Amino acid sequence: MARYFLFLSLTVLSALILAADDAPKPAASGLDAQKGQLARLQGLVGSWKGVASPLRGSTKDSWVEKADWAWKFEGKSASLAVQIGDGKYFSTAELKPAKKDGEYVLAAKTADGKGTINYEGKLDKDEKLTLLAKDAPEGMPKRISFRFVADGARLIVLLEGSSAIGDGYARLAEVGYTRKGSGFGKGSTGPECVVTGGFGSLEVSYKGQKYFVCCTGCRDYFNDNPEEVLADYKARKEAEKAKKE
Repeated sequence: MARYFLFLSLTVLSALILAADDAPKPAASGLDAQKGQLARLQGLVGSWKGVASPLRGSTKDSWVEKADWAWKFEGKSASLAVQIGDGKYFSTAELKPAKKDGEYVLAAKTADGKGTINYEGKLDKDEKLTLLAKDAPEGMPKRISFRFVADGARLIVLLEGSSAIGDGYARLAEVGYTRKGSGFGKGSTGPECVVTGGFGSLEVSYKGQKYFVCCTGCRDYFNDNPEEVLADYKARKEAEKAKKE
């Protein structure tokens, strides 16, 4: 009898472990940890104009779309959110850090607003982000990859669906985005965002002092939490100074 209960306990434990493996990966714990992971994709933040081409080297069936990326803060969680104008596949999306460093989850709402597709993936050694979906409907992107070129002035997003042959992927479209405005984004020099450390393009103020933030999301977060943001910013700059010394 004792052996039976031992066997039963081990069976239940194994089932629980397998269920945990299939569960969605939780976000990195703590706001600072989440901001740190998302900062590696700071280059996304800003406004972009893109041309999507289903066929390589051809303008046939191509379309123009816009993307506006910004930081989003809710309580003690952070994400990068995008609004997509005139997109064929998606209307909005939200990118969050997963538990492991360099891994991310993306929840993308379809262009018709009727569904959401969840993607998971990671950055490779070349800082290319590749995300896969387990539940993508037929005709929708199953794999999405992001890579920057031209020192962050260009963003290439490749959308791929399931291949009709085998288990591979087939190109649906490649969107070549150009960043709106000069000197904005990855690699830029100038004012620093007090929230994320990115390029500060928007001005904010507190107690008569002027500061800069990188997007409307950071602006709203600063206005709601000025004392906390400035304390974190001061601590971050002191840590950077100590590291240099």
